[in-house]
Parts: sequence; C-alpha cells; structure tokens
Amino acid sequence: MRSIVYSITFNDQLNTLLDMGAPKFGAAVVDEKNRRVYATIANILAHTPAIKARDPVLGLVVYPITKTPFIVVYDYDEAELRMHFIFQKGKSLDDLDPASVVW
Repeated sequence: MRSIVYSITFNDQLNTLLDMGAPKFGAAVVDEKNRRVYATIANILAHTPAIKARDPVLGLVVYPITKTPFIVVYDYDEAELRMHFIFQKGKSLDDLDPASVVW
C-alpha cells in the first residue's frame, strides 16, 4: 500500500476550513467531516488514486470528498500518495500554483 504524505499546506488549510465551520455547524459535525476526509484518503485514494484523471493544467488530481464541502488536490506514484491542498468545493483552481505547496 502507498504511504500517505500530507503537506504542511494541506494540514493548515484543513484546520482553517474546520475552524471556520465550527461556529456554524458545531464540533460534532466538524469532527465527522474531519474523519470523513482522512477516511476517504486512507480507504479510497491510497488504494485507487487514479480514480480521477490528472488535471491537464495542474498535473495533479482533484477529488471531491463525498458528504463534505471539500475537494482535495494530490499526486501519487507507486510508493506515495501526496496530499497537496484541500479547498471548499466550488473554489476556482485557475490561479492555483502547484509549486506553492509547502512540505
């Protein structure tokens, strides 16, 4: 199985998104979304990362996490699944610079 590597950028973005949702939706909902993100990554994407094609412009895969308001952006090879970014669904990725990720 591939190892999963989370960028500092991914971790910071997820924490920010969850913190933004807590006042409106409550801690239980935020915890459930957090668990769902990590479960999807470990149970689906680590095993079948080619479930979606790479974006031809970014060179990365963009995958929506079911039952959450999030999309993840990642790449992979035989050894690793590398989680670059996480955003709210609907965010334009037109100006995303893949080189801006911090590991």
